[in-house]
Amino acid sequence: MTARRNLPLLIAALWIAEVTGSFETAMILAALKRLIEDFGNPAMVGWLITGYLIVGAAIAAVVGRLGDLFGRRRILIAVLLIGAAGSLISALSGNFAILLTGRLMQGVTGAILPLCIGLVHENLGQERAPMGIGLMISGASIGTAAGLVVGGMIVDSFNWHGIFFTSAGLCLCAVAATRAFVPASPLRKAPAPVDWVSGLAFAPGVALILVYFSMGKGWGWANGWGLAALIAGLSLVVWWVRQSLASPNPLIAVRSFSNRTIAVGCAVTALVSMGTLQITVFFSLLMQAPVWTAAGLGFSATLAGVAKLPSNLSSTLAGPLGGWLAGRGGGRFALVAGGLVTTAGWLLWFLVDVNSFLLVVAQLILISFGATMLFSVAPTVIAQASPPERISEISGMLTVIRQLFLGIGAQMVTTLLAVDVVRRGGESYPSPFAYDLAVIAIVALCVGAILLSFLLPRTIEPDMP
Repeated sequence: MTARRNLPLLIAALWIAEVTGSFETAMILAALKRLIEDFGNPAMVGWLITGYLIVGAAIAAVVGRLGDLFGRRRILIAVLLIGAAGSLISALSGNFAILLTGRLMQGVTGAILPLCIGLVHENLGQERAPMGIGLMISGASIGTAAGLVVGGMIVDSFNWHGIFFTSAGLCLCAVAATRAFVPASPLRKAPAPVDWVSGLAFAPGVALILVYFSMGKGWGWANGWGLAALIAGLSLVVWWVRQSLASPNPLIAVRSFSNRTIAVGCAVTALVSMGTLQITVFFSLLMQAPVWTAAGLGFSATLAGVAKLPSNLSSTLAGPLGGWLAGRGGGRFALVAGGLVTTAGWLLWFLVDVNSFLLVVAQLILISFGATMLFSVAPTVIAQASPPERISEISGMLTVIRQLFLGIGAQMVTTLLAVDVVRRGGESYPSPFAYDLAVIAIVALCVGAILLSFLLPRTIEPDMP
């Protein structure tokens, strides 16, 4: 059968791959309690989350570029096999060092989405790609929900080793589906020799910066080791920028950001990551804080997870909707629509007394729906504006930006929530004023993202080399 007749199976295969990557991201949260009980050190166990995210963010653009150069299908299969190997290493581990090694190997699956975006474009074409990318984003929502819910069931029924065996199985299923239903990618001849050296400085530079923002609160922002990591990371990134601008064919092209659509899409992503994507940080604390704080809802951890589940499920519709709007009305209209929906969700904080389970669920659904639309539209417009031979690379850069500003936003929100606290005995929690302050900051960032969206051109043309 032709690739066109196989399009539903092709989309299904890529969707399974994206579900797998998102499952690996979320599954560890379901096992944290058991892991802390087994290893006895919460800070050490936290590296299973932090290290995974840092690896994924740091290498996303590099792996995306390798896909652009050597075939996205081939590199996607390699990424999934590395993820499967890492999962098995962690599943069979008997000590924390081996467990962490496998988990860091899983981090390469952070490059799955950029590769899938490139594969969607090369197989569906410019007109169908927005809806396809939206479906990939819905896969991320399903994978996150499955990681939390299915992962929790596996941990409760067996132990934390089970989630890694499950992850390995998902990776291998995704490999089989990709091999069966995704056509081999065309190889593109580079116009000039690739400048590998400058490009390879990018990943460690980004990783060191992410280490600082991820661990700064625990270490102390003025800690010598933390500052050394930040300075070294910034130095490597500055050197990469200079070399990239000087090279005729850099591995990672910083000059891509001179394209207005790509620059605006990345800036919107940064603001959204700092703001509305802090929904988990904000609501997890709010829902589990005691009622006596006059702001907290007193939910158990289980009830808080149940309250978040409907928003994860409803968001599976937001990705395709965002893609459809981007294809029909243009990226500007779709970004503004998503921004207005998520902003309205946050403003409910001031318009209604969010003190019941159903009201919280409704607010979470509204915020998540708009955020997922934004999450799907930004990669769509960026991919539309990217040169065909660099789509996965530039989409990978978007992953780097998202993870970096997620970390910065988390520190911003936690700092604002600590501005004013209420105490009882040895316990202290954010006051109603602190929550108000955090929501005002998040709404301001959402409004900024909406205003930036108006800078997008009405029609988007690829930035040809």
